[in-house]
Amino acid sequence: MITLKDNFQINEVELCDALNCMEEAFVMYDADGLLVFCNEAFRNLYGYTIEQTRPGTHFREFGEIDIAYGNVVIEDEKGIDYLDRKAAYRKELKGSFTVKLQDGRWIRTTDRRTSNGGIVSVQSDVTELKELEQLRYMANHDALTGLPTRRLAKEKTEDAIFLAERHSWKVAFIYIDLDDFKAVNDALGHDAGDELLKQVSQRFSKCLRKTDTLARIGGDEFLVLLTEVTTANDVNKVCESLISEASRPFTIDGQACSIGASIGIALYPDHGADSSTVMKRADAAMYNAKQAGKNYIAMA
Repeated sequence: MITLKDNFQINEVELCDALNCMEEAFVMYDADGLLVFCNEAFRNLYGYTIEQTRPGTHFREFGEIDIAYGNVVIEDEKGIDYLDRKAAYRKELKGSFTVKLQDGRWIRTTDRRTSNGGIVSVQSDVTELKELEQLRYMANHDALTGLPTRRLAKEKTEDAIFLAERHSWKVAFIYIDLDDFKAVNDALGHDAGDELLKQVSQRFSKCLRKTDTLARIGGDEFLVLLTEVTTANDVNKVCESLISEASRPFTIDGQACSIGASIGIALYPDHGADSSTVMKRADAAMYNAKQAGKNYIAMA
């Protein structure tokens, strides 16, 4: 019998019944790594039998069963290395984490140390949630470059404007169109063109801060959002770096190729009171830069 607050008592049978009603897997080990209790959800989550989960079963024995059943992290080897890491983790106890198992499931685990040195662990299958997160990521990121799409960039513009209004900053909308990309794509093929776009994306990203955003909004068109802007000179320096990176020769499948970039700039709130207006002004400025010649920068 266990006495709780205000002398309320619960016996072990009632407590075990309550834990077995949990949807999450629950397991408890003592300080020596021996099983004290696990609920039905724990057995169901990993396919353990009642016989395999008798009280007193050592932590390591579950590791051996996991290897046989494939209940190991996808990056782990099957064998002694996994068992050693499992034993080492029991000493370190990281708290909460999510891992992908070799059978494709994602498992969320939260571990806590008990006052007598044991471990209580709550675990759940979050595969469906992870799959939804992956779908959301795919919907908002370009499959080729991994950059945000126009849709996600639009959301980020609203966030940037909100912060700009709060701190009296400006937001720079920078439209970039690659010069001579079509020529490279036609000459070397679409695969080479795709590789060129990936290399361009990597170079452009290095020109920006973590607070800035680089998005791919078209075939060879990119949008940069610069936040925390105080002067136009700050923007010009970034644009010069972007053109410099675009102008350096690229090597695609062993062949050297050269492109350039035309850039249009518009600032919030200087060139518009909302993101849509400023984006249109930046797009128009980019068109003017394109008409002026290769590697040209135009302000709205």
